[in-house]
Amino acid sequence: MTEYPFGVYSAFSDSAFGGCAAGILDQASELTGSEMLQIAREIGVPATCFITGISPTEVSVRFFSPLSEYPMCGHATIGLMTWLKERGFFIFDDNGVAHTRLSTPDTLTDVEVQQREDGCIEVLLSLPPAEFVPAPVGSIELSHVLGIESERLESNLEMTMTTTDFRSLLVPIDNVSDLEAVRPDFQGIEDLCRGSVMDTIFLFSPKDDDLANGIRCREFCPAVGTPESAASGTTNRSISCYLYEQNRLTSARDGVASLSISQGKEVGRPSNIRSVISLQDGQVNSVGIGGVATRVVNGAFFSPF
Repeated sequence: MTEYPFGVYSAFSDSAFGGCAAGILDQASELTGSEMLQIAREIGVPATCFITGISPTEVSVRFFSPLSEYPMCGHATIGLMTWLKERGFFIFDDNGVAHTRLSTPDTLTDVEVQQREDGCIEVLLSLPPAEFVPAPVGSIELSHVLGIESERLESNLEMTMTTTDFRSLLVPIDNVSDLEAVRPDFQGIEDLCRGSVMDTIFLFSPKDDDLANGIRCREFCPAVGTPESAASGTTNRSISCYLYEQNRLTSARDGVASLSISQGKEVGRPSNIRSVISLQDGQVNSVGIGGVATRVVNGAFFSPF
């Protein structure tokens, strides 16, 4: 048996059992992809981050759900950076800020870490702008799998699909009450996603009648291994870009626009996500997805690999 340093974090939450659970498994450089997938299935949380290499300026990782490998995972990155901070990885400047880069098999991403007065850190993962294509399904098809009348899915914003990291259908809903009324048929959602070449279905509504003041959201992900996500990092990057393009965010100041996002209430794991959009010449240059994580498990994972 091989012993691996291991932890579990509640990401996008400042308390245990909130946000989205992420496993962190260190010293995983010798594991194969199939072995990582089997370990992720055993751990059973929405995403497990396998650390395959660490240098003073860069951390190499792979992300797996219990079903498949992820190209990127925002909530697991928040947990990872908190794991590294607890092990003294970061050297903070006079403003309490540190930087590193996150290397996956396909991307290299900048990460900023801000130390708070209470000793915790807030992580800001810098991602490129999202890209969009027309929605491959309509409200009637969605209503059948979401358990809600198609009329309640109507909005003055159009559905669209992002193709960045995941193929996620973005579904605007005008009222929070309708968002909460959704009763998902997870098998139906999985079948619809697979038949329409989608990964997830992401519903969002304004918190208090104005999208600029923040959104409530739900994301259904059975096709990639999680029935309903308690906190979505990369998909919330896409919704931030979409709302900016639709002129639904407040006017940018000093080249920055921001969005507050709440998720996870319906699954009993409330989460808070911060999105910061950096602009150049009126266009989205990058999107920072930020939040905190709370450790809930710290120990070792024993594997035959």
